[in-house]
Amino acid sequence: MALTAAGAALTRANQAAQLAARARSLQGLLALWRIVDVTDLKGTIDTFARAAALLAGEGFAQSAVSAANYYSLFRRVEGIGALIVPAAVPPPAEAIIGDLRGAALKGIIDGRRAGMNVDRAKANGLVRVSGALTKQVLAGGRMTITGAVIDDRKALGWARVTAGEPCAFCRALAARGPVYKSERTADFQAHDHDACVPEPVYEGTPGKTGAPAAAAAYADEFRTAQAWARTSGTMSQDTSNNALNNYRRWLDNGRPEPGQTTAPSAGNDGGNPGGN
Repeated sequence: MALTAAGAALTRANQAAQLAARARSLQGLLALWRIVDVTDLKGTIDTFARAAALLAGEGFAQSAVSAANYYSLFRRVEGIGALIVPAAVPPPAEAIIGDLRGAALKGIIDGRRAGMNVDRAKANGLVRVSGALTKQVLAGGRMTITGAVIDDRKALGWARVTAGEPCAFCRALAARGPVYKSERTADFQAHDHDACVPEPVYEGTPGKTGAPAAAAAYADEFRTAQAWARTSGTMSQDTSNNALNNYRRWLDNGRPEPGQTTAPSAGNDGGNPGGN
């Protein structure tokens, strides 16, 4: 949570700028997707992936520059002082190409294996590659901010700021409050289609935790979900992320109180990056 109203407004403006960069990139991706011929993937998917990688690189740069400007302004209005923040450097082009190519192919192939016709399988591929492109583009801003936090002597760390109606994965991470730069998990974790952004945290942040206002609410939700799972007999026992799955089921079932009888749901909000 920002120290000042101006800082909070800047964080919202940065998030809007990040989403605008994503929207521009997705608009371009939609045009490039016409290149792909599901009946001739060998002849079309590489051409698409290389063109889409250029688009992702442009989006990454836009995201990074916006975030660098945001960080400098945020630090100033928070009363910390001026600081020049460099924009993050994108990953190698071949890595971006491979990521986008793999996402597109997986969406199409999974669709065909599920019995979809050519058009539906292609649409499935577009959803998949759109998520991958979103992650590539917004990495520019996220890497810029988290990298600046590491180099900023005044910064304690950063806090996750969610957008819209976040999934269980994002809520659970936001519930943790600040991620301090000395932690091994200081990198920003994101799944495809994720719209969350990091916000710098400084000494004196309200509540001494540096957590955005929503973080405390998410933390209460998470605790309630675990209590509900125990009392309702739906506690996950066969997965590596039991607590997160408990949280998902709790949200899917309308956020019941512990002890309330509610039918378990097998729904998945798509927020687990392990499935990406």
